[in-house]
Amino acid sequence: MSGIKVDWEAKYKSFKAERTKELVDKLGNGMAKAAFTVERQAKINVSKTGSDHPQVDTGRLRASITSQVKEEGDKIVGGVGTNVEYGADLEFGTSKSPAYPWLFPALEESRDKIKSLLSKG
Repeated sequence: MSGIKVDWEAKYKSFKAERTKELVDKLGNGMAKAAFTVERQAKINVSKTGSDHPQVDTGRLRASITSQVKEEGDKIVGGVGTNVEYGADLEFGTSKSPAYPWLFPALEESRDKIKSLLSKG
């Protein structure tokens, strides 16, 4: 029997990269919405009146609260904060003044909304 051989090839296209980008984009959008939700709640918290909240004097802290989303390796990280130096003093208190938490409560108050936004993404 003489030898004969037929070779053929088929090319395929992987959609993994495109699908991954699509998923990352959706998750990033959900994370941006979640971060904005916490930002908005933090601004509400610093604006509250009463003895268990700081009293707004100039509105500088409220105006400085921002959110951001960034990719870090294989993670998408959302953050909310302020660059105002007394923001942490209000959140945690000092030896001379009590704590008026405004940021961590914003995260806790937004927890269900964050879960919903990220699950949609």
